[in-house]
Amino acid sequence: MAEKRLVFVREATGLVREVGPWSSFFAVFGLVTGGVPILFVSLLYTAPGANWPVAWLIAFLPSLTLASLAVIIGISLPRSGADYIFVSRALHPFIAFVNHFGLVAAWILNFGIFSFLGTKYIGSTLASMGILYNNPGLAQLGSYLTEPVPSFAMTMLTTIIPTGIISLLRPKYAWGFVLWTGIASMVATAVFFGALAAITPESFRAAYDAFAASGNYTSYEGILSQGSLESPGLWPATFAALPFAWFSYTWYTLPNAWAGEMKSVRRSMFIAIIGALIWVFIYYVAFTVLAFHAFGQSFLEAWSNLDSQGSLPFSGVGSFWPFLAFVVYKSPLLLILMFLALWLPNYGSNPPNLISQTRYIFTWAFDRILPERLASVSERLHTPLIASLIVIAGGTLAAAILDFFPDAGIDVTTFPIFTFGFIIPSIAAALFPYIRRDMYERVILIKRRILGIPLLTWLGVATALYLIFSTYLSIAVGNLPLDARSGITYLLIYALGAAVYIAGYLSAKRKGVPIELVFKEIPPE
Repeated sequence: MAEKRLVFVREATGLVREVGPWSSFFAVFGLVTGGVPILFVSLLYTAPGANWPVAWLIAFLPSLTLASLAVIIGISLPRSGADYIFVSRALHPFIAFVNHFGLVAAWILNFGIFSFLGTKYIGSTLASMGILYNNPGLAQLGSYLTEPVPSFAMTMLTTIIPTGIISLLRPKYAWGFVLWTGIASMVATAVFFGALAAITPESFRAAYDAFAASGNYTSYEGILSQGSLESPGLWPATFAALPFAWFSYTWYTLPNAWAGEMKSVRRSMFIAIIGALIWVFIYYVAFTVLAFHAFGQSFLEAWSNLDSQGSLPFSGVGSFWPFLAFVVYKSPLLLILMFLALWLPNYGSNPPNLISQTRYIFTWAFDRILPERLASVSERLHTPLIASLIVIAGGTLAAAILDFFPDAGIDVTTFPIFTFGFIIPSIAAALFPYIRRDMYERVILIKRRILGIPLLTWLGVATALYLIFSTYLSIAVGNLPLDARSGITYLLIYALGAAVYIAGYLSAKRKGVPIELVFKEIPPE
C-alpha cells in the first residue's frame, strides 16, 4: 500500500459528481455549434455550389463512429480526461500526452477565439440596426466595437472574465448556468428558424432592393454579379466543404474530460454525446436549408465572397447574416432574438470548454507529468483553481492575438487540428483489444464483436480512415487548409508538448516517483 500511494498524487481526485445529463447535452450543443452558423456563411465562397446537406450527412457518419468511441471510453473510464487516460494506457503515455497537448492547446486558443467572435456579433447587431434605420451614430458604434481596443475590452468584460468566474464556481452552479443558457438558446433558435421559414426568395429580393435603393447600396443583382463564383462542380465542391463540415461537428468528445464528475455516467454520456450529436445534425441541416430557401445559396455565396474581400456595400455587418432577415422584418426585437440564437450557444459553451481543459491539466498533474500543485482542488468550490487560471490566461492571449494581430491567422491554423488530432485516439481504439488485452477485458464495458472483431476496433478503423481522408482534403481542396503556417504552428505546439512531457518524466524520476507504474493503472476517482 505504501508503494501504491506513490503512484498518483493522492488516492482521490477531490472532484465530485455534480454534472447532470442535460447540462452536458446543452454543453455539447454549445461547444459544437457555437459560432458555426456565422463561420459557415463566411466560408461559403470556398466551396461554391456545394450540396451542404449532403456534406453535413457525410461528415455526420464518421462523427457518429468517433462519438460511439467516446461514449464507450467515457462509461468504461469515468475519470477526468478519460480519452487521454485511454490513449496513454492503450498506446504510450508520450504519444497520448503530445497528441492531447496539441488538442488542449487548440481548445484553449479557441476559448479566446470564439469569445472574440461573440463580441463581434454584438457590434454587428448594433451596426445592423444603425444601417437599416439610417442611424449613423448607432452604425458607427457597432463598427467601433469591432476595432481592436474596444473589441478586446468587450471580449474581456462581457465574455472571458464573466464566464471564467462562472467556471470557478462550485460545479453545480456552473453547470446550472450551462443548462439554462442552453434552454434559452433553443427558444431563440425556434423563433429564428420560424422567421427564416416565412421568407421566400421573392420577398427577400424585394425587401433587399427596397433597402438598397433607400440607402444607395448595391442591389440584389449587384451583389450577385460582383461576388458570383464559378462552381468546380457539385461533387468537387461538396468534397471541398467536408473539412469545415467535419470541424463543425467536433468538440462533442469533451464530456470525456468531465466524465469523472457525471451523475449516472452511462445514461449521461449517451445523452450528452450521441443525443447531442444527432440534434446538432438536425440543426445544421435545418439552418442550411432554411437560409438557402430564404436568401438563395448563390446570393449567400456572393455575399461571403465580397465579405472575404472586404467589398460589402457597408461595414460592421460582414458575415452576420441575421442582418438579411432583419432587412425583411425590420423588427429590432426579432434581430435581438436572432442574435441570441447564435450568440448564446457560443457564450454558454465557454464554461464547459474552460472546465474541460482544466480537467486535462488536472489529470496530467495527477499522473505526475505536470507539477503536483496543478492537481490541487479547492475544498469549498471543488474546482482546480490554478488550472482554471491557466486556461483563462491562454484564452485571453488568443483573443488578444486575434484582435491585435489578425494576420497571424490563429483561428484558421488551429481548426484542422480537430481532424488529424483524433487519428491517434482512433488508432488506439482499433489496437487496444489486441495490444492491451488484459486491460481491455478488465476495463472496457462494451465488448461486442462483429465478424469476430471487437466493436471498438471497427469503430477505431472507420474513424481513422475518414480522418486520414479528411486530412488529405484539408491539404488538397479543403476550406480549412493545412498550409505551411498551420504546419509551423503544429510543429511548435507538439514540440512544446514533447518538451513538457520529457521534463515532467525526468523530474518525477529524480524524486524517486515510480512513474512507469502510473501508466499501468487507472487513476482513482
